[in-house]
Amino acid sequence: MARLPEMIISGREIGNQTIGHNVALFNLNTEPEKIVTGYVGTSRSKILQPSHLGLNGTVIGAGNSYSEISYGLILQAEILRLRFPNLNTLYVESSLLLRRPSQLIIEPDHLKYMPLLQSLRGLCADSEVRGCAEIFASTDKLLDRHSFSWKPALNQYRGQLRLSTLFTQRQGEIRTADDPMLRGLNTLGERKDDLPILTAREKQIPEVKIDNIKVQRLRDIPSSEPWDGMFEMFARWGQLHNINIVYFQPPVRADLYSFQKQFGLNKHVADLKRLSAKYQVPFIDLDKPEVGLIQDWTLFSDEDHMGTCRGSALLMLALEQGHEDFRNEHILEPLIQRAKLDQKLDASATCNGH
Repeated sequence: MARLPEMIISGREIGNQTIGHNVALFNLNTEPEKIVTGYVGTSRSKILQPSHLGLNGTVIGAGNSYSEISYGLILQAEILRLRFPNLNTLYVESSLLLRRPSQLIIEPDHLKYMPLLQSLRGLCADSEVRGCAEIFASTDKLLDRHSFSWKPALNQYRGQLRLSTLFTQRQGEIRTADDPMLRGLNTLGERKDDLPILTAREKQIPEVKIDNIKVQRLRDIPSSEPWDGMFEMFARWGQLHNINIVYFQPPVRADLYSFQKQFGLNKHVADLKRLSAKYQVPFIDLDKPEVGLIQDWTLFSDEDHMGTCRGSALLMLALEQGHEDFRNEHILEPLIQRAKLDQKLDASATCNGH
């Protein structure tokens, strides 16, 4: 892992926050012992700025997780654990789009993460975790047959391998630690720029339709069951390392939510509730109408990112409230009310004057 910041990257890796980028970023944090809380997730978690709410000792270990190797989200968490020795709570984004089939997903630029992936195989030591055995069986075959030489085993990789990946030119290569993208983040993983307070009506993107790329991704999810067991692996990872796991499902705009309901949301939520009960892990579900967030398009910067000051702040306050309800009353599925969140946010004056 220590070598990742020095590794050369090119093509799609430049400008995208990968596992290696987070290693490079958190190596710059000079007070790792003060970090006790972390978030991992997709770009929907990258927008969070806990320090703006006075939530100290917190890091954002998110990234472009849709493009990562199998169990990439757990690898992001493992990086936080190894870098921050006092980490005791981890908020795990549990979005529907993170569901993947029970097969190894890997591309040539993922090979450097194979040792880290292999370190997770102990979490798959029995048959309880559905989907994980197939993935680690594939990693064994890949290592045994080709010793990281990926070209003879193209059938092991995703069908959507791009030609641009296969014929990457050496021009434009840089060290991971030198990626200009990192200059926009502080050593807590937060964006340095300020988010707009809200999204005005005239700046809102139009209602999404069936041809939207995120809707297209959703369509494959029901047919990929049984999934890879990542969220159950996370619960076991937390138990193994004495780290409190909190599942959270961020809201999407109501138009995208209607497509989620068509393409597997109910089964996804049912599985998270099963894991919550089995492992006694709280599940904070904000992606439902009764919470009062999905209907308010002004909170969103697009169909599924709460890229506004009020949106991201309400999301973090909801997670804090849900976790507090779990700690104090052991409520596994906390009921979050928008009105109370608004009161807290207004009292904090966090988004005033942006």
